[in-house]
Amino acid sequence: MAKRSIDLRGKRNPACIKCTRKERKEWMDGHTCKRAKSVIDGLPVRCVGEWAFDKIFHLYQYFGILTHGMKKRWRGINYIEICAGPGRCIFKETGEEVDGTALAILNHSKFPFVDSALFIDNDPETLEVLNRRINILEHSSKARGEIGDYNDSDGIVGLLSTLPTGHLNLVFIDPTDCGVPFQTIERIICTLENVDLIITVAVGMDAGRNLVNAVLKREYGEAREKYSAFLGAPVFFESEEVRQMAQSGDSRSLRSAFRLAFRDRLRACGYEYSTEKPIRHYYDLVFASRKPKGIEFWNKVCRIEPDGQRKLL
Repeated sequence: MAKRSIDLRGKRNPACIKCTRKERKEWMDGHTCKRAKSVIDGLPVRCVGEWAFDKIFHLYQYFGILTHGMKKRWRGINYIEICAGPGRCIFKETGEEVDGTALAILNHSKFPFVDSALFIDNDPETLEVLNRRINILEHSSKARGEIGDYNDSDGIVGLLSTLPTGHLNLVFIDPTDCGVPFQTIERIICTLENVDLIITVAVGMDAGRNLVNAVLKREYGEAREKYSAFLGAPVFFESEEVRQMAQSGDSRSLRSAFRLAFRDRLRACGYEYSTEKPIRHYYDLVFASRKPKGIEFWNKVCRIEPDGQRKLL
């Protein structure tokens, strides 16, 4: 089992057979594994790639520096996670079971600085499992999981409206594809006002597979509509430069342009400070804040690698 730079309560799960992609389809029960249950609490777990540790690491580190640095400067702090998952996961390559993003936050030493934590997922069974884990950790007084779908912005806003107002909010949105409509992001930042955003953007996986075809081929119209909604407008696909990139097969430049278009939309909403942290070649963590202190904190986090080594500047 790999040595981890943060404590995610890692345990070898002997029920994990490190299955193939075909076998995973057989053993997946919706969003969780039918074969392996958690060795810590006996509840369902989610199968993920080992690179997910890098994502958890950066979220964990930013949460710590933000809550510690801002706890006396705001009335309070809220944490919101969309696409939260069941709380525990297994790395498919190694069979190591660890805390996912939700439990990493709930078990963080700085979690006591949070006034309210809201975990949103669109799968009822997943939310039931997460809420059971929240109860086990005795955090139900200020943390809860709720059903919500990022395609239903009214529903998301309704949940957010139950949070304490006048607080600093950290919102983490963690989809598996580029499917979150930008309209939902706009409504989140308008509802909560004081928001730092961390968003998983699947530029290597979803967009890496489909973006060129979405630009060039009519039969990929559904993907094109999804990406247009993600960017908040169809302008990206109307660009002649974008079309030329796709025709030349320059997928790397096309994905870079897609990244920039997304950050431009955030900037138009007042998020002057944004950047992305690649998680290997799979996806980016896009960070965005209206405040320079936010990007200062994020850059500090990104100077430390997930293995604990400090990056040379």
